[in-house]
Amino acid sequence: MELAAPSVADETGHKREWPRFLLLAFVGLPIAMVLAIAAYGFVVWFLQILFFGPPS
Repeated sequence: MELAAPSVADETGHKREWPRFLLLAFVGLPIAMVLAIAAYGFVVWFLQILFFGPPS
C-alpha cells in the first residue's frame, strides 16, 4: 500500500495551526485563567456575605 503525498490543503492547514496555537496559548488561556480566578474570588466573597462572615 502506497502512501499518498500530502496535499496542498493539508500543508496550509498545518501552517494555520501555529498562529491558532500561539493565540490560544498566550491570549486565550491567560484570559480564561484570570476569569476563573475572578469567579472563584466572587464565590468566596458571596459566601462570606451570606453564610460564613469575614475571615478571622
